[in-house]
Amino acid sequence: MIKAWIAVFLAVTTCAVVITLAQDSDNNPPEVISATDAYLPYQIMFDGFVVLDVSLDAKGNVTGVTALRDPGSLVPAATTSVRTWKFRPASAGRDPRSSEMTVAFVYRPPNGGPAQTVPPKNFQPVLPGPPTDGGLDYVPPGIISVTYPDYPVDSVARGSVVIQITVDPSGKAEGTQVLRGMVRFTDLALSALGKWRFQPATLRGKPTPSKLVVAFIFQTPTPSGN
Repeated sequence: MIKAWIAVFLAVTTCAVVITLAQDSDNNPPEVISATDAYLPYQIMFDGFVVLDVSLDAKGNVTGVTALRDPGSLVPAATTSVRTWKFRPASAGRDPRSSEMTVAFVYRPPNGGPAQTVPPKNFQPVLPGPPTDGGLDYVPPGIISVTYPDYPVDSVARGSVVIQITVDPSGKAEGTQVLRGMVRFTDLALSALGKWRFQPATLRGKPTPSKLVVAFIFQTPTPSGN
């Protein structure tokens, strides 16, 4: 009789674990499904790295934007851009949910030539705060370190490259999707992005796969001597 109860207990416990794992695997993070060319402000930049926490409703509409890293005047430009993008909301099973997503904008300042522009000095990790998504208990990924891309030699083009990164539960970038590319610029953006480091997202306090988007905005270099 005791053996029978033990067998029942183990069967119920195993079933509960399987159901829990299945429920977790049915949770999908929010993602960007299309991105327009990022707005390019015509102004002097000393620090061009902006990180936003974008709040989405269950339909994927942007309901709020909070600056996690605010270097000053560039936040409105980044916010204007992200509100023109289209998002797919997070989901739990078949049910779409409101959630949040980390989006970074890297404004690469113009310079006197193709010399590399360095990232912000004294950079500190940018980490989202506690979940505010109404019960999903999801915290988007954070950014631990960054690298700026080079500017193509002998180019005078301007525009943006927008890349979506899949971050695994260990914080490693396991895949990229180019949402918007530019010839010669895309490879440089991907190369720089390969050196970034992330903090994984969490779901109910446990690391979980996630997506994060980075927009690299390139400005035409200032002619030498100006």
